[in-house]
Amino acid sequence: MSKYKLLALDLDGTLLDETSRITKANAHAVRLAQQAGVQIALCTGRNLREVRAFEQQLEAPVDWGVLANGAAAARMADGKIFTSDGLDRQMCEAVFSISRQFDTDLCLYTNNGLYHGREFLLFLQELRRRGYALDETDKGYCFVEGEENWRALFQKEEGHILKAILHDLDPERIDRMMLALEDTGLFELAPSILYGGTLKNVEINRKGVHKGGALEQLVGQLGFGMDAVMAIGDSDNDLTMLRMAGLGVAMGNAESNILEAADVVTGTNAEDGVAQAIYRYILEENA
Repeated sequence: MSKYKLLALDLDGTLLDETSRITKANAHAVRLAQQAGVQIALCTGRNLREVRAFEQQLEAPVDWGVLANGAAAARMADGKIFTSDGLDRQMCEAVFSISRQFDTDLCLYTNNGLYHGREFLLFLQELRRRGYALDETDKGYCFVEGEENWRALFQKEEGHILKAILHDLDPERIDRMMLALEDTGLFELAPSILYGGTLKNVEINRKGVHKGGALEQLVGQLGFGMDAVMAIGDSDNDLTMLRMAGLGVAMGNAESNILEAADVVTGTNAEDGVAQAIYRYILEENA
């Protein structure tokens, strides 16, 4: 029996390869970890709808989903949300105000959808231009335009908005937006850095909401502590779970601050680094 009772896996840049797919090697290793008695939690900035789509690429259903950077957690068997701590209307208004200052627009995540403006479409277009493979299946995207429509949305979805994202094709503008967001004192911020910093966005959660905190709540309800968690990730939104887990594993493709924060480093997401870590730290331990 492994000393780790739960394996927390980030998706993008971690479990997913460079084509945004789960490789057969990673899927098989995850299944072997389950067979060794380890529960699986997909811990991501994505929502429940998107996580379900990726779960289908695994060899068996996973146990838990930590969603939108920890704003919600769900039992994957039935989709029951057992904790949720998203953005309230005041916070949405604050992000919207900053987006207008920088002549951009925002993305808002709920459990089953994503509301976005034109900047998000430009960001996706740039990803495609750079050769990034995007899943074109329906993810519940909904285009919103105009101040009146955004404010109506804040009211309609009050209590259901998990997180926001601001996009811009100029990374320096994202840095300035982050300073403005920090000045509000309302938010937990995690920049997503792509292509060595030539492309960037910022994920926005309620202050104090992050993957590590959500995982701690989850394992507490399951009857054990964070020392029994092995977490694998590559980005700033993974930092808290890597630091709080019994074993924090950084992907080889992670930025330097993530590598420094982790206990150990595995291969890149192009090298099935998740599978490497599972074999080394979970399965070999049982051999």
